[in-house]
Amino acid sequence: MVETLQDNVRWLIGAVARGLGARHGEGVADVLDRLAQQDLDTARFAAPEPRALPVLAHLPHCLGEAMLLDADLAAAIASVEESLQWRQSACYSDALLGEGFTANYGWAEIIGPNGFFPGDDFLLGLLMLGPERHYRDHFHPAPELYWPLTTASHWSVDSGPFVEKQQGATIWHAPMAMHATITRDMPLLAVWSWTRDTATPARLRVT
Repeated sequence: MVETLQDNVRWLIGAVARGLGARHGEGVADVLDRLAQQDLDTARFAAPEPRALPVLAHLPHCLGEAMLLDADLAAAIASVEESLQWRQSACYSDALLGEGFTANYGWAEIIGPNGFFPGDDFLLGLLMLGPERHYRDHFHPAPELYWPLTTASHWSVDSGPFVEKQQGATIWHAPMAMHATITRDMPLLAVWSWTRDTATPARLRVT
């Protein structure tokens, strides 16, 4: 069973690398370079304790959408979905982000201290955000790439206007750039990566 899970995790990492390798947006090369530097030796593999969150109610729909973009990647995510440890940032709450936010938000690491391989100052994972949610302005020292696998998500950088990003687009956030995400009637599933300075968590903008 462990060997099968490890094989599936390697399949998922490879599918992310292949999918991003077909794109040329800002930050993509940085993510691929840092991913290639990670030690994915079998001895480094350790399955996290699985943890589910309410937002996973939207995962079947999201995977169905993702199949239309990249069937190999969607199948790879499905192969490990029951083994992921879904988490939430400790400082986030409904009081800060709106009623129902915490039931519609979560992230899981594939590479990182809460993932399958520990990573070397590098995180790779998945983000989920339910419909009609505003993940408001936040920032962090880590450069960050998002790759939405679903349709109709809206993104703002440095308090600029929200722009709808197409399914499969890549979105790059420079270190300490303020950024936010809004979903409308569709949930969001995205691949994300922090390429360095990963020890400092995200902080919400104080208003």
